[in-house]
Amino acid sequence: MTDMKVKVLYFSSIKDRLKKNSEEFDIPENTYIKEFIDILKEKHPEISNLLENTMIAVNEEYVHEDYLLKEGDVIAIIPPVSGG
Repeated sequence: MTDMKVKVLYFSSIKDRLKKNSEEFDIPENTYIKEFIDILKEKHPEISNLLENTMIAVNEEYVHEDYLLKEGDVIAIIPPVSGG
C-alpha cells in the first residue's frame, strides 16, 4: 500500500502545546479522519486529551470522523475555544 501526504494545521491550545502551526504527514491511502486522529495521538501524546473535543476541517469544510482523506488534503485541528 502506498502512502499519501497530508498537511495538518494546528490552532489555539494545540498550536501552543506543540509550538508549531503546521506539519506534514505521510499516511496510508484509505485513511479516515478517525484513524488519522489515532496517528496524531501516537505521534504527539501530549495533545491526546485536547483531541477529544476538537473540530476537524478538511480543505476548509468541517468533516466527521468517517471522512476519507485524499492525497494533498489540508486538515485543520481546531480545539474548543474557551471564552473569558
